[in-house]
Amino acid sequence: MSETQLAVVLQFSAVAFLWTIFVFKVIPDARLDWFRQKMFSIRDEMFDYAADGNIPFDHPAYTMLRHQMNGFIRYGHQLTVFGCLMTLARRKIEGETRDASWHSEWQKSLDSLSSNEVRKSLMTFYQRSMWLAIKRLLFGSPLLWLATALIMIQLLLQGVAKGLRQLVRLAAEKAFTGPINDRLIEETAQGTFA
Repeated sequence: MSETQLAVVLQFSAVAFLWTIFVFKVIPDARLDWFRQKMFSIRDEMFDYAADGNIPFDHPAYTMLRHQMNGFIRYGHQLTVFGCLMTLARRKIEGETRDASWHSEWQKSLDSLSSNEVRKSLMTFYQRSMWLAIKRLLFGSPLLWLATALIMIQLLLQGVAKGLRQLVRLAAEKAFTGPINDRLIEETAQGTFA
C-alpha cells in the first residue's frame, strides 16, 4: 500500500469515526435536550396558569398532568420506539392486560372541574405534551419515518390531507394508533416498563 493510499484510508477512517460519533451521540443528545427543554416550557406554562389562580396546585387534574410531564422529562431518554416495543412485548409475554387507569383517572379529574375554560386549557397542555412525545418517537426512528412517509403517500393518493402540516400530523397519528398509542407512550415515559 502506498503512502497516498494509506493517507486516504486514514482520512476516510477518521471521517467515518467522527460521523458515527455525530450521528449516534451528538444528534441524539441534542434531540433529548431539545425535548426536555420543550417539555419544561409546557410544564412552566401550566404552572403559571395555575399560579394565576385558574386551578389549585393540588387539584388531581393538575397534579396528574404535572406528574406525567415530569415523567417525560425524567425518562425522556427511554422514550424510544424500541422502549415502547419492549413495553409491548413484556406485556404480551407476561399476559398482562393493562387497563387505562391513568387515562380514566385523568378523565375523571377533568370532569370534576367546574370550568369548561380550565378543562380546555388543561387538555391543551396535555395535547401539547403528548404531541411533543410523539414527535420525539417519530423523528427518532428511521423505521417510523418510512411508515409515516408511506402513510403520507397513501393519504395523498386518497386526497385526504389539505396541507403539509396537517398531512404530517395525520400520518403521525395514524402511525401511533396501532400498537404504539398514547397510553403506551405515557407508561414508557414514566419508566413503568422496567
